[in-house]
Amino acid sequence: MNEHVALWPKMTLARELPFSLAGTQVRPAALEVETGGKVIALEPRVMKVLVALHRARGHPVSRDELIDICWDGRIVTEGALNRCVMQLRKALLANPRVKLDTIATVGYRLQAGVDIQPLPTAPNADQPPAAAPPAFPSAPRRWLFAGGVAAAFVAIAGAATFVLMPKPVTWTAQSYTQLTAEPGMETHPALSPNGQQLVYAQRPTSAVYRDLFIRSVDQGTPVRITSDPADDHSAAWSPAGDRIAFVRTTPGGHCSILVVPMPIGAERTAARCQSAVYTRVSWLDADTLVFGDRAGPSVPWRIRAVDLTSGAMKDLTAPSPETLGDSDPMVAPNGKLLVFRRTLLHGADDLYLKDLKTGRERALTTDGWKAAGYVWSHDSRHIFYSSNRGGEFGLWTIDTARREPPTRISLGAGQFTFSRMSSDRRNRLAVEAPRTRTNIVAMGPDGAMTPVTNHSSADWEPEGAADGTVTYVSNRSGASELWITRPDGQSVRLTNIMGSYTHSPAWSPDGQTIAFVAVKGRKAEIYTVSRDGSRLRAVTADGLDKLDPVFTAAGDRLRYLQRTADGYRLMEIALSGAPRPQEVAGGRGLTGLRRAPDGRWFGQTLNDSRVVALGGAPAPNVTIGPYDTWTVGPEGIYVFVVRGATNPPAVWLHPWTGPARKLREVGGGGDIGVAADGRALFSQYSDEQVDLGLFQLTSN
Repeated sequence: MNEHVALWPKMTLARELPFSLAGTQVRPAALEVETGGKVIALEPRVMKVLVALHRARGHPVSRDELIDICWDGRIVTEGALNRCVMQLRKALLANPRVKLDTIATVGYRLQAGVDIQPLPTAPNADQPPAAAPPAFPSAPRRWLFAGGVAAAFVAIAGAATFVLMPKPVTWTAQSYTQLTAEPGMETHPALSPNGQQLVYAQRPTSAVYRDLFIRSVDQGTPVRITSDPADDHSAAWSPAGDRIAFVRTTPGGHCSILVVPMPIGAERTAARCQSAVYTRVSWLDADTLVFGDRAGPSVPWRIRAVDLTSGAMKDLTAPSPETLGDSDPMVAPNGKLLVFRRTLLHGADDLYLKDLKTGRERALTTDGWKAAGYVWSHDSRHIFYSSNRGGEFGLWTIDTARREPPTRISLGAGQFTFSRMSSDRRNRLAVEAPRTRTNIVAMGPDGAMTPVTNHSSADWEPEGAADGTVTYVSNRSGASELWITRPDGQSVRLTNIMGSYTHSPAWSPDGQTIAFVAVKGRKAEIYTVSRDGSRLRAVTADGLDKLDPVFTAAGDRLRYLQRTADGYRLMEIALSGAPRPQEVAGGRGLTGLRRAPDGRWFGQTLNDSRVVALGGAPAPNVTIGPYDTWTVGPEGIYVFVVRGATNPPAVWLHPWTGPARKLREVGGGGDIGVAADGRALFSQYSDEQVDLGLFQLTSN
């Protein structure tokens, strides 16, 4: 097999990065080829052939190799490949510097940036025989003239596109005004369309559920809108400003979409949803709501619409099962466009734009950086969104009319989070201004707590080594990186990967090495690093979604969960030699993996979220809620219960024998791990204070 393709992993278009072919822009995830401003949509199989030929870097790729890569080894006729090549040549025809050669009896070769001359080729099944060379010398002039006309046509088309393209716009933050200063946490701001009123969620601490309040933007006393025992959040104003829709979450994680008249009126339920973790509601028009939901835990999220009159539901997107799905829809003010987030894998997102009239979708970002909250400008052209592109989260903007990379908006102000924000007709953004810290604490079986970290940023996902050193993920340096805190309190950063996400750290049995998952460029890989930060290396190289790497008892292998379109499966890979991941029998359908100190393996099931012992060993009866986290210690299974029916967050211990017992109520937090001495480690909120503020954006 060609040395350039022999080690290629299975191709997943959703994770392929965009690339350029002599000025032609190729966006595999969006199935788009753009030349001179003209965009051509390709079928998925045709795009796979293009990506495979591009990977070969100008070298020939055999027909058998293309079929093996692009059809996953299935038996297909040569006519299927011939049709793909014909469509691909047609799509690339506008760029005379891109050449797709047929190599007789071999396959195909893609070349970009070359001066193309008309060369005769041998007859092939996918290409009609070339005409005999003409007997008169003027033929080359004809070819050159035709090529000149084609090049001139492309140049003229490109110039016309440039002239018709809207002028670039630069956005800046002109001013900032603090809106709230009440004790506790004010979140999920929603500005009315005219910018005069503000609806938001409020709670004194994360230990209680939220209610909705309304107040004037300029001044005034907040008035409570809801007082239900459940959790109310994520309000959205109707286009006319006469109603709001919001999400109500029950303790079990299920939710409802409700509508209430403004300024006050009776609530009514518009729809039921399966989970509120990624549910956000937006108004498509005066009679239709859109939100993110899924039918069950084994299918991707998608965007749904509900008719408020009939209650009829309709799916607006159909994401590939290779992704985690679509969520957080936001309709443009003109009602013609919809932006939403497509999560490719844990820690990698792209923003997509859907034309609600034609149904066509295209990717706005194609690099996998996280995309949190986002809103539209009043002219329905620009999108303001939160992303950690290149490091820490900030405010970015996308011009949907120019197809250019996102640009960052300079704020010149303090710390803000844009994961939940709203905008009005004056291009003002209501945002959250948090002063909450997240640090690591240790808790023994008696409920006694000891601080491990004390920093102004966020630390999460702790795991302890035998000598008392704790590893965790932190954003102290801006991006999420791997850190440790030693028993003497000294904290050290171990990595500088600068990816979109880092997660799932785990110690080797000897406490000298840490395994973790890092996501960068839409690909997730497992890495190992020594506790002093040396010998960082990638263990895997397939780019697939991964969770929970755990060392085996001998420390010479790693087990982890891998997600593909076929679901989750348990894998194992050696740490020496030329490792190839192997599937572990009996490990399908798990979404969590842990190893007890005595070597037993435990997993969390996908369909019913139970903790089970792998291999049939007995285990306590434990069910994990949608917001809860768990770990296994010498005493039993620890669970951080984030949302109880009536109780605040607490740490519970489910011992190997006997009933479960609550160790302590701890306030907000999560991400529980275990120390070598058996104590539970978890991240806990400190100084819980979130206020709301208002940015005035201006453009030039």
